[in-house]
Amino acid sequence: MNADVAWGGVWEHAECGASGDAVWDDEDTASSGHECDHDGPVTWTAEWECHDCDAGGDDHFDDDTATYSHHECDEDDEDDQHDGEEAA
Repeated sequence: MNADVAWGGVWEHAECGASGDAVWDDEDTASSGHECDHDGPVTWTAEWECHDCDAGGDDHFDDDTATYSHHECDEDDEDDQHDGEEAA
């Protein structure tokens, strides 16, 4: 598990109008815990961020989905990123 990558997002169940938000670690399952009598999917809109290098991304998925950023932080990448910022 990559504890340096964190996810945060909002979920919504369009059929009943319920929604909420949560924060979780990379490779954990995003689960709203929402139950109601209405059909239709509970969907998430979420973003991830690496605390070490500030890389990030976003995704959309259904409830109870394991989330993977597939991010591997590398010091050389971080150094390259900072070198590019200095040159700009």
